[in-house]
This record gives sequence, C-alpha cells and structure tokens, in this order.
Amino acid sequence: MHELGICDALIKMVDQIAKEEQLDGIRRITVEVGTLSGVVPKYLEDCWVAVTDGTPYMDSEFAVEVVEGTAKCFDCAQEFAAGLNDKLVCPFCGGKKLIPVSGRDLTLKEILAE
Repeated sequence: MHELGICDALIKMVDQIAKEEQLDGIRRITVEVGTLSGVVPKYLEDCWVAVTDGTPYMDSEFAVEVVEGTAKCFDCAQEFAAGLNDKLVCPFCGGKKLIPVSGRDLTLKEILAE
C-alpha cells in the first residue's frame, strides 16, 4: 500500500510549510488525487489517520478531492475521461493505444490554519 508512504511524505511537507509560513493550528489539509494516479482516495484517508496519530495534525481534517483524468487515443486523436477502474479503450474508435493527458497527479492543494 503506497498510500502510507504518500501520507508520510505529505505530513513532512505540511510540517515544513507550517514551519516556514509560521502556521499554527492546522485545521484542514486538502489534496487533489487524479483518477489515473494509482492512488486510492479511501486508502489515503485511512493512512492519514494512522500517520498523524499522536502528531499536532491528529485532529486536522483531511480532505481528498478527486480530479477526473483524461486520456488521448493515438488512433483517432480524441480525448476522453478515463480512470484506472475504467476499461481503458477509446470510446470513439475502440483503440487501445492511449496516453494519459491529465489525472496522474497528487497535489497538496491547501493547508488551512487558524
């Protein structure tokens, strides 16, 4: 489960930003997760609870916003919404040669402090 490692990296980033920006009382951390990123939002939320246990971020809200991914077909050049749980075939021509255009990222979007 790579979500545990991701949460560990996130908490380190939040900690560094909080120190640099002199933020006190982090109330909410928001991340964006693309549907083509390979990250399972529910697992990420569960791992956040485990990683923050006993830390200053233990009571902070952790929000995950899912960003729909898009792929482009090499055969017909059409772009379409895509996720790893989808049948990764072009809905326009049935082509299987696809390239992800968006939705592969995981982004620390916002840190909300008191």
